[in-house]
Amino acid sequence: MSDPSKLEQMSETQGEYTSRRQERSQRRAERRADRQAGGLGWMAGLVFIVIGGLYLLHDFGFIPTFANWWALFLLLPGLGTLSAAIGAYRRNGGQWTMAVTGPFIGGLLFVGMTAVFLFELNYSWLWPLFLIAAGLLLLATPMLSRSH
Repeated sequence: MSDPSKLEQMSETQGEYTSRRQERSQRRAERRADRQAGGLGWMAGLVFIVIGGLYLLHDFGFIPTFANWWALFLLLPGLGTLSAAIGAYRRNGGQWTMAVTGPFIGGLLFVGMTAVFLFELNYSWLWPLFLIAAGLLLLATPMLSRSH
């Protein structure tokens, strides 16, 4: 005959397995819902609309020729990481955590670099802002990690 304690252990193990399986299934369903709700698709669509609009404005003579048009390619990873930050924010129930902060800052850096190169802005004033942002991030990190 079987030992009752072994039967209990087996049933606990099966219960844990079922619980983990349900959690994975729920995470997959959430990711699927995020993709169906827009995900990166709307961001890519927005990028194409902006790039097309810029070219159209250029063709009609409203904006000058961009010598640095290649900078638009920096916009793609920037908007992609901003989209990842939005997704992390949603997954965390609207809480601003470090999972949101990293992609958000990375996305802002890429979008900022795109603006600097595309519009040939004087970025000498921008570098001190990077230092200030890094300092704020260092100050905010302990506060964010303590709250969660």
